[in-house]
Amino acid sequence: QHNLWYNFTVMAQDGSVQPTFFAEGRLDGQAFLRRERGTVEPQGLWAKNLSTETWRKETKDLKEKVEDLRKCLGEILGLQKEKGGLHSLQEIVSCEMGEDSHPRGVRRLYYDGELLLSCGRETHGCTVPQASAQTLALEMEKTCDMDELSRHYWAHVRGELCAKLQGYLKSWTSFTERTVPPAVTVTCSQALEGTDNLTCQAVSFSPQNISVAWYQDEKAVSPDTQQSGGVLPDGNGTYRTWVTLRVPQGEEQRFSCHVEHGGNHSVHAVPC
Repeated sequence: QHNLWYNFTVMAQDGSVQPTFFAEGRLDGQAFLRRERGTVEPQGLWAKNLSTETWRKETKDLKEKVEDLRKCLGEILGLQKEKGGLHSLQEIVSCEMGEDSHPRGVRRLYYDGELLLSCGRETHGCTVPQASAQTLALEMEKTCDMDELSRHYWAHVRGELCAKLQGYLKSWTSFTERTVPPAVTVTCSQALEGTDNLTCQAVSFSPQNISVAWYQDEKAVSPDTQQSGGVLPDGNGTYRTWVTLRVPQGEEQRFSCHVEHGGNHSVHAVPC
């Protein structure tokens, strides 16, 4: 199952829509786009390797979306008698694709954290939540063109967004299937009296299949005596892992860290 998700938030202070905004994009739960201050910034190695044209379109789409949200927030404020204080309008759009490759799009609007509008396959378009007794939600249903909102949902979320998800998945798969060798560091630190902890850390490697193990006098140390952190995602398309071994002080030089990845083997000495 794969998912492309965007979060856009605009603010208003004392009835005036503010120029600042927040935006974030995530692919399969990992952030690849973020805008909090200044310009839109790619997040992670995969995003930084996307083409200039891709980022030009992302920036253009983001600006258009934010302008639409600002306009909508202004209209919402116009429906209220009390406009003072800080208010927010948040839009979350996403496309999800399961094993059947059938896209499922969702669009939701939140005002001050409360759901105002929901668009999805279950509602066959866009609706104001029936459970909401908020006057504003009811006013929105009267003033908004629900048919137009539904058409926008089908065209943008189910169409453009889901097509973008398919394109990004191809790019992501190609990126993650490349071989990136690990950066390996070996450190030692004092543990209990008379012993040291030797730690071998491998970071920024891909794919995730890797072997990191301690050897003593060129013979493999039993895995039961080594503590491993497992292979974990870095959140940018690469992975990291570490293995720690406790040894008697003064015998550190008898040990070495052996790393195998992508058909390559390397040996790393203990620096202490």
